[in-house]
Amino acid sequence: MVYLAHDLEDGYHQTRDMAAVLNIPGNYLGKILQLMAHHKLVESQRGMNGGFRLARLPEQVRLYDVLKALDTLPTDPACPLTTGGRQMELCGLHRRFAAITRQYLDFLRGTTLQDLLVDHTIPASCPGHIPATDPLPCPEHAGRQLVVLT
Repeated sequence: MVYLAHDLEDGYHQTRDMAAVLNIPGNYLGKILQLMAHHKLVESQRGMNGGFRLARLPEQVRLYDVLKALDTLPTDPACPLTTGGRQMELCGLHRRFAAITRQYLDFLRGTTLQDLLVDHTIPASCPGHIPATDPLPCPEHAGRQLVVLT
């Protein structure tokens, strides 16, 4: 989806071309794109100049929409400490899981494809591993861009 958002002016993109650039199996990508089309996030067109393109502007597509099309999103997590039934008050662990779930869903609802676009980089590229303990990119990776030679 970020790939398609990055190249709005190029019209339709063929699955095989996207799969090659993104280094993922074409059949798998095709199934994902069909799901996106079913949920009206992308448009598809058959034929020589066909392929897939975004159905909406990048600022109108939330990560929540994309992930909801692919899978069930968490709601209220089940408490791992209960043996059955709902408790009147959430335990400490359940409260933490519920808070993380709310933060995750808020992040997905508040982030659009436009937010993920970075000028002058390959779409959907990542500058590298960021340690899980760092909430923000370290200075070593800040502003780093992926260069692909063809």
